Amino acid sequence: MFFGSSFTVRSDTLNALTDERFIAEMIGFGCHLFFFVEYVPVQPGTESWELTQDQRLELARRVEALRSSTPALYVSFPGDEEATGGCLAAGRGFVHISARGDVEPCPFAPYSDSSVCGVSLRDALRSPLLEAIRADHDQFGDTSGGCALWRRREQVQELLKSRRRE
Repeated sequence: MFFGSSFTVRSDTLNALTDERFIAEMIGFGCHLFFFVEYVPVQPGTESWELTQDQRLELARRVEALRSSTPALYVSFPGDEEATGGCLAAGRGFVHISARGDVEPCPFAPYSDSSVCGVSLRDALRSPLLEAIRADHDQFGDTSGGCALWRRREQVQELLKSRRRE
């Protein structure tokens, strides 16, 4: 039996979290699944922790090197989404359910117009907000430069407001 670990990769932790010695040590503990999640500056004042474009490219290079040299599964998020056609949020591949039961497009887009406390998951996936995001996949699906939903959070918030008025 193996376990997995999820790491939030920030501008100041990229090197440590992708270091081959660190990964080998984790594998020695039994970890064989690694999620590298790019930091999204949800809190004001933490924007400097976000990866630069050069660091995103470096993360992709390092994950590829680990995949070819170390026996484990590696997922880089949102970087690997490009291989699947872009952002998988809003029910294209996953959704996030908060501790309160709110159905959100993604953990990095904490906006919701439905809850599994009031409707079935099937119905929540048909919410106006999630449907609007899926319908505009060209705009919200772009993963170049980090999280598309976070970069366009004002538009997501406006979608949420307009859907609530309908």
